Amino acid sequence: MSLKNIKLIVADLDGTLLHDDKSLDRNIKSVLIEKNVPLTFVSGRNVHIIQDYIKELNITLPYITNNGANMFLGDTCIYECPIDSSELKTCLNILVTNKVAFLAYTNQTIYSVGSQDGLDEFKKRLIGKCKIVENANIEDIVSESIFKVVMIHPNMEKIKNQLNSVCDKTLCMQSEGIIYTLTNKDSTKGKTLLKLLKYLDMEPSSVLAFGDNYNDISMFEVADGVAVENAQESLKEGAKYLTKSNEDDGVSYFIQNKLGL
Repeated sequence: MSLKNIKLIVADLDGTLLHDDKSLDRNIKSVLIEKNVPLTFVSGRNVHIIQDYIKELNITLPYITNNGANMFLGDTCIYECPIDSSELKTCLNILVTNKVAFLAYTNQTIYSVGSQDGLDEFKKRLIGKCKIVENANIEDIVSESIFKVVMIHPNMEKIKNQLNSVCDKTLCMQSEGIIYTLTNKDSTKGKTLLKLLKYLDMEPSSVLAFGDNYNDISMFEVADGVAVENAQESLKEGAKYLTKSNEDDGVSYFIQNKLGL
């Protein structure tokens, strides 16, 4: 297999470029240097909990956060797509009525409503990195530019359908496992990847994308996709290539052994 025209690699983080303990692919730095190909992130993470990896790989290209709702260059947001405030209020009231715990993200503040073990783990990662408002008021939340709402609930699939039935501009989707996200319909990884490529004056055919989960499907619709072995079956079906799992450093393995650069 020769992929000589690849000029950029974009990668999801959790479950893809990161091991389950959240450490980076062991060989990615050396392989990128050897192959002399740039890499950037297209992640569901917010700007604060992506920074350690930006620094570790010395990424100077723009990178995408919040499942496509934001794109940053360094510390500067160069693209944003917040949730429509009126639809957001409707959605948050539905979540409260159904006793669904959630986190609502701005670029400076995380608003927390209710409590759930998985969401509490997300908050722990953010302590000391941004402001966290506990037991937030809905009116305060909708007065802000909210880019992503994260929810975990055993009945979330049914609630997802209810949210989507009342929204024209907002989308609730399964992100990974039991985690669901609410974003602007126009802020998918795929749509914002297209904006990144326009910014870089690159064609999609020169990009290779790595992912593992539902929120990576739109990215694979833009660029040739490589699914790690641990990926969701629906993503594997949309992938052009398969590689080893995240635990087995599948991203660096594929770049090392499959790219004819």
